[in-house]
Amino acid sequence: MNFKYLYAIGIIFVLLFADIFAQEDSLEIFIIDAYVTPELPHTLGLSFFSSEEVKTKIEIDDRYLIEISDTFAIDHAAEINFMNYKFSKKFIPFKILSETKNGKLHVSETFELILPYEEYIETKEGNDPISQILFGMLLYLLPSPNMIYSENDNYFSFTKELPIITFYSSGYNYPSGNISLEYTHVYDKAIKNYLRTGYKHFIPIRYFEYISPGITGFTNFNSFNGLGAEISLGLFKVYDVFTVYSRYRFNLNPAITDQYFHEISIGLYSHFFTIDL
Repeated sequence: MNFKYLYAIGIIFVLLFADIFAQEDSLEIFIIDAYVTPELPHTLGLSFFSSEEVKTKIEIDDRYLIEISDTFAIDHAAEINFMNYKFSKKFIPFKILSETKNGKLHVSETFELILPYEEYIETKEGNDPISQILFGMLLYLLPSPNMIYSENDNYFSFTKELPIITFYSSGYNYPSGNISLEYTHVYDKAIKNYLRTGYKHFIPIRYFEYISPGITGFTNFNSFNGLGAEISLGLFKVYDVFTVYSRYRFNLNPAITDQYFHEISIGLYSHFFTIDL
């Protein structure tokens, strides 16, 4: 494979993201806290501030519209009784609707509330929630197809990444970063199994879900060790809790610099079985 094509694709990605960031709206909403209390009565605690004085409302799950600030302000806060609201999933999307002093309406990006586990069971509508949870766990453990490109040959593999520790900046759909473990099995290759760990940073972007640069270290526990630099693009969500992503990763053995290889994979990302910090 001609690796010049990979570098060209990387340049195109950089130009695309530069254009995306340049088109961001001037009004920004910064979430400070957004949580639902596990004890009764279940209450939504919400606080945020805006980059200019606005009136605000919250739209929850695309159907509940609640007023937050009826006067122009920068700091916004509310406590909302959640006992009368019914939901069919654990992860609830919400948006902040704003009106500026010149009458311009603004809709924020979509944020996410996580309902307490018991609340999810009690308010689940339709199918059996236990079956839904088991199906979600099956998807969560599903390995990702992965292509490996080296100077000498190409290989197919399966890889599975599990986020272990997640770091949050309050209110966003995605964490600010995570530490993960990943196991890879390679077919038709002398070195068949790798274990790696590393850190990924999440940056929400328009038109997609996120862009995530990261760095990892890997080993086969038998003298072949190395480092990997990667970038992932979150494409779209499925079942509200999974994100389909594509990833490119460059791997290098620092001790033997000509032992390098590239990986391109597609998979499902979720962060609900992690230790949250």
